[in-house]
Amino acid sequence: MKTANITVNAADFGLNAKFGNLVDQFLALPLGNTGWTWRDAAAACLERGGTIDFSETPLGRFFATTVSKGWTWGAAIGEALEAGHEVDLNELPFEAFIKADEATVEEGLVSIADADFERVTGWTPGDAIEMAAECRRDDRLFKSGRRLH
Repeated sequence: MKTANITVNAADFGLNAKFGNLVDQFLALPLGNTGWTWRDAAAACLERGGTIDFSETPLGRFFATTVSKGWTWGAAIGEALEAGHEVDLNELPFEAFIKADEATVEEGLVSIADADFERVTGWTPGDAIEMAAECRRDDRLFKSGRRLH
């Protein structure tokens, strides 16, 4: 879902611009099976005048986890970036963290991705899917409706 010209960046997550590449990589990830990316969800939240609680996002939870005695992933990554190193989210155990995080949810409950989506956007995944269908219908009928990317 593409929202009005909202640009989401590291500052929206309360992070220094040096984290921009990691935030961009995270924002490009799909948000569960909603058809949205994290960028879509964050932009929708900001468009409504909301704020993003970085600590509640999977990236925020990952940054808060301990990588070594006395070091969180966020602090270690920050130091690496300060030292001039490039950090790629794909080279970190972020995907394994997400899978382990999701595995802690009992069967039959809302998935973490769905809960994250609703917490960030205020929409249920079902509402988002309905909106996407409505946008596609508007585009077909009026050729000027809201656009999906």
